[in-house]
Amino acid sequence: MNNWKVKNPRQDLSFEIAFTKAYREAQRLYSHPARIELACLEAQYPAILMPIEDEDIIAGRVQFGLIGFGIQDQTGGTGYYFDELRVTRALESQAGSAKYREDLHDLLTYWKAKNTYHIVHKNTPKELAEVLPSTQWETQSLAGSPLIRLAGSYINFDKLVKIGIPGLEAEVKDELSRCAQTGPGSKPGSGNDPVFYESALGALSVLKECCRFYRKEALEKASIADNAVRKSEMGNLAAALERITDHAPASLLEAVQLCWLYALMCPLLEFGRIDVYLGDLYAHDIDNGIITETEALRLIKNYFLFIDSLDCESDGRVIVGGYGRRNPENADRFCLLACEASRTFKEVLPQFTLRFNKDTPMEVWEAAMRSIGEGRTYPLLYNDDVLVPDLMQAFDVSREIAETYMPLGCGEFEFDHYSFGSPNGYIGTLKVLELALHGGYDPVSGSWLSTKTKSLTGCTSFQDFFDVYKQHLYRFIEAQAKYEKYIYDAIGAIHPFLMVTMLYDGCLSRGKGIFAGGCGYLGGTLELYGNVNSANSLAAIKKLVFEEKVISAETMVAALDCNFTGYERERKMMLDVPKFGNDISYVDDILTELHNYICSSVKAQAPAAGLDSYLCVVINNAMNTTLGRWVGATPDGRKSGMPMANANNPAPGSDKNGLTAMLNSILKPSHNNNAGMVQNMRFTRETWTHQDGKAQIIVKDYFDRGGAQAMITVVGKDDLLNAMKYPEKYKDLIIRTGGFSARFVDLRKDIQQEIYDRISY
Repeated sequence: MNNWKVKNPRQDLSFEIAFTKAYREAQRLYSHPARIELACLEAQYPAILMPIEDEDIIAGRVQFGLIGFGIQDQTGGTGYYFDELRVTRALESQAGSAKYREDLHDLLTYWKAKNTYHIVHKNTPKELAEVLPSTQWETQSLAGSPLIRLAGSYINFDKLVKIGIPGLEAEVKDELSRCAQTGPGSKPGSGNDPVFYESALGALSVLKECCRFYRKEALEKASIADNAVRKSEMGNLAAALERITDHAPASLLEAVQLCWLYALMCPLLEFGRIDVYLGDLYAHDIDNGIITETEALRLIKNYFLFIDSLDCESDGRVIVGGYGRRNPENADRFCLLACEASRTFKEVLPQFTLRFNKDTPMEVWEAAMRSIGEGRTYPLLYNDDVLVPDLMQAFDVSREIAETYMPLGCGEFEFDHYSFGSPNGYIGTLKVLELALHGGYDPVSGSWLSTKTKSLTGCTSFQDFFDVYKQHLYRFIEAQAKYEKYIYDAIGAIHPFLMVTMLYDGCLSRGKGIFAGGCGYLGGTLELYGNVNSANSLAAIKKLVFEEKVISAETMVAALDCNFTGYERERKMMLDVPKFGNDISYVDDILTELHNYICSSVKAQAPAAGLDSYLCVVINNAMNTTLGRWVGATPDGRKSGMPMANANNPAPGSDKNGLTAMLNSILKPSHNNNAGMVQNMRFTRETWTHQDGKAQIIVKDYFDRGGAQAMITVVGKDDLLNAMKYPEKYKDLIIRTGGFSARFVDLRKDIQQEIYDRISY
């Protein structure tokens, strides 16, 4: 869990003690999960809200507790969470009265078995636990692991801005009135549940209390401000907080403030189509002289500052552009402001994302290119002309729905306030290949991690081995899909997630929490790591063992088990086999076949698992490095423990035929059978800014030929080398690692090396 970026963090666990007391009392008094959640919201807010800082022109700094209510790790944890390690450290090291230390002991014993993570993990069905034996990150040697989290809520911010708190209250009251007319249902989640609606109204009352909490502080700061500008800012903030308590936002400031506080109470990490829900009020305020362009820029940068304060690495998305916007003219005006805010706000977050199409104004595209060229890594580029039709096919949805697609986290897709598709599991496809080579046995851990099959040495043809590999892959795919549905059901029974539920399509009318039947399109995604190395390895097996027969299966396996010690000649032969990323059909076709097999196998799981969709994502982040540590030597010539290729990109240093060949290779796998593939590209500053404009022309051509997405870093390779040597001089160097951006000097050394080893063009 992060520390959240506040200047004066809490120094003791008094909040955690108070939250635990409130939760205990709610458990004693109530059986309905919505009423229990409301009691926890009342205990958490505004208690965890932190003071307005000098640079703030909106309010909402926050420090989540070590115990509390959240959705995923960056908001403390999933559901009712418990940071056992840090509570233990507080017990061991913090000073305090005897009563305080007694309370810390109580926290440890009380929450050990009562936190949501523990409950969900403990009750995992036996048949799934046998295939996916742990959810702990420490077991990264596993071929696949489930992840207990709920990532990627995209609530209807546009609706929130349009109707405000009072409009949302009116909707809930209408549903409550319907319950009174038809009589209550027999149990929570029945769809005719007055307690659910009463609790939702209570949650909105907590939101209004947060507005009043900050209004009081803003007034106090205005009264003591030592300059007119700060006095005006705090006075305007106080007025905005007062108004949004009882009215829909009527200004850009009011809209930003309401969206931020609502997001904190969900709590959210994704912030949606910012140009849609803020574009109209921005245009109104500019056109009527209510705000200047300079003031608007400062406000949006302050919004970005707060998103960055979440310190949530792979999340924190804001999205502009694309098809399906109700207000394209005003939204495009806002796009330019947002592009400038991202360009000049030189922090890691938000993950500023541009959806573009053939109608995108040239000035928006040029603003994006300028920001990328200055080394911002943003915006991330998504091609609607490719993705919209492909996502229609992948998710089996209408064009109207597909046009609302939202990238989340490292690059998965779902649809704005309509679908939910948390990535709740991963498969290390290269690790599975290692198991297949050894018939299900893992030479790294010295244990059987899959079913026992024949190994490479028992296979009579390449297709025979490929079929064995697919058999092992399918075993993990099938279990992960079932686990996805299990997590939704298990967490949905405990948590209605009232604030999220109220702004997801259909949840209020159904009277059910988002994971208890409220969400109209409940999907899931499965993260894949190692596809490129697996394809390169399969190419080596096919060519060297079965076609040219220059290395026997027994010799290949022996070489891998020895990490090539004494088998240097054989390793060179493996390295010399064609690698993905050079526009060579021999290996690219294998990658495409593997990609299609996994995608189709994953997609086929949805009906049996009880999901509306289940799709894979190839969105590698730094896990291509961390998971690679527990994969032995592989037939592509990669040594034991070394990083795998990042996402759908060539393995570091293996793309030797130039940029065009690399792009030709990564265009071959389809986007119409999965929920996201990340394409990272790195250019030197000299190439990107060269007067011939060749680099940008090639990127544009890539998109014109079917490229769906690109994450571009413009940085000198010497800068990366110098940053590893002199990190104190390069604290502001931001690079794209995979599905997220990071300050290069903050990354672990092995991840820095893997990034350095990638080809720059």
